[in-house]
Amino acid sequence: MTTLVYEEIVKKICEEKKMDHEEVHLRVKEKLKQLSDLISKEGAAHIVANELGVKVYEIPKNLGRRITVSELNPAFKGVEMLVKVLKINEVRTFKTAAREGRVLNLLVGDESGSCRLVLWDEKQIKEVEEGFVKEGMTLKIQNCYVRENSFSGKEVHMGNQAIWAFNPSGEILGAVAIPSNMNGFVPAQRKAIKDLQEYDNATVVGTIVQIFEPRFYDGCPTCTKKVEFVGEGFTCVNHGAVMSVPQAILNLVFDDGTENIRVVCFRDAVKNVLEMDDVSALKDSPEMFREVQRKVAGKQLRIQGKVNKNTFFNRLEFTANNVFAADPKELAMELQ
Repeated sequence: MTTLVYEEIVKKICEEKKMDHEEVHLRVKEKLKQLSDLISKEGAAHIVANELGVKVYEIPKNLGRRITVSELNPAFKGVEMLVKVLKINEVRTFKTAAREGRVLNLLVGDESGSCRLVLWDEKQIKEVEEGFVKEGMTLKIQNCYVRENSFSGKEVHMGNQAIWAFNPSGEILGAVAIPSNMNGFVPAQRKAIKDLQEYDNATVVGTIVQIFEPRFYDGCPTCTKKVEFVGEGFTCVNHGAVMSVPQAILNLVFDDGTENIRVVCFRDAVKNVLEMDDVSALKDSPEMFREVQRKVAGKQLRIQGKVNKNTFFNRLEFTANNVFAADPKELAMELQ
């Protein structure tokens, strides 16, 4: 896993705040003492940087190119990917007050990992039913969007604007990473951050050492999925015409004394981390966020989620499914 080492964080603080190294080292030492050495030295340096308003690293923007499974981000749309079909599941029907239809999930993968590919368009579903899409074939998919599922992690969705090509000429896909469980889910196990591996479903216990201002997207009030503005209003692929509600994506750095990892949170996980029922109050309010940020940095948590590889930064990242409070005594016992 590639993360910023202690000296790099100290150097960034010194450069931005015109402080000498000794002063920063003393602040880190005091922070370690305050937290009873329950976090690593790098984690304490992250907290010091956060308190001083130093951004250790920025949240990446849309890559603007073909992406891999490990680069999936719920903020992305218009996605293009080259994947292999690993498993075709059964077609399911759904019915809501606004609409009814069918949906089909495929398990697909590339060299970096695997994910669910969700089909909503009837034409694409029929092409699968008629045998045009088979397990083992390569798909080039374009104009898709990314969603976060609390059970299976990041998913790629194909609506009626998406297109695909079967075994496209001239496109070569390397050895595909096959998940140990073809349903894409393994029960969470308690692990130290330093022992996390790609595709793990795990529980980690530690401390928030850095937290970033949440980003918001227009979401469905029922399923929270991203909605598109069509005609005169917003439309959800599951629930039809809806009133959009701001939905938050929260990034933080989490440290358990063995190492630290970036964690991304959605929906209830965001509320539990920030201890807020109405997270949308932070939208366009950096002053309010700074108050919340100061309160949350140093908070001990137990987080359940899934490990993914971000190949753009060559590091592992953790997507939170559930977030629980963990008091210092519990944390100390977990780290023994």
